[in-house]
Amino acid sequence: MLQFHIDHIGNTQSPIIVIENFWPRPEELVEIAATRNDYGIRSLYYPGIRSSAPPEYAHAVVANLHEIIRSAFAVQDELTITDSTFSITATPAEKLVPFQRVPHFDSTDPRRFAVLHYLCGSGHGGTSFYRHRSSGTEVVTEEMRDRYIRTVNAEVKAVGMPPALYVDGDTELFERIAKYETAFNRALVYQGNVLHSVNVRPNFVPDPNPRTGRLTMNTFLLAKAPS
Repeated sequence: MLQFHIDHIGNTQSPIIVIENFWPRPEELVEIAATRNDYGIRSLYYPGIRSSAPPEYAHAVVANLHEIIRSAFAVQDELTITDSTFSITATPAEKLVPFQRVPHFDSTDPRRFAVLHYLCGSGHGGTSFYRHRSSGTEVVTEEMRDRYIRTVNAEVKAVGMPPALYVDGDTELFERIAKYETAFNRALVYQGNVLHSVNVRPNFVPDPNPRTGRLTMNTFLLAKAPS
């Protein structure tokens, strides 16, 4: 039986499912990650390296979370897997590109969900959720996506490029509305259209070793009607 609770964050009251002791044998996942030699950069936003997760992991995630997600997010359709990877935060702060220095959204589709599974312990930062100050945006919809991006770009042009740092708290353009610390075998589930970002400790030193670095499993799901 999964141990979980559901938070509702920000003005939009967006659900965040928080699950403790998510996987029955998390140490085995760490060891599998440590045997991989094909890590590479595979994401526009993620500041690190990734390797494909075992297929059986993602299928078990869907099986274990199907009813919880459908209930928490009021969706009726089936869940399908779009991506699942081992991910290691390994980009030095000074090498972050501009869009990695601000909160981001994965998709404007509210039926797309992220399952973030921490395979590292405390001391590796966490994951934070944000509100764009001037517009009040916490969730980016398809209808307002272009307007939101134009607004942020104009603000950056006016105040200057964000510093080459991981976002970890309030900034001139964004305010943090929730923060979840890393904890070994904890998982978060949230909609990909909610503004969010990796955060790390101020003294973060990139560590590409899966056994000691900031290792997570990142699985993305889509709720859609069966074809």
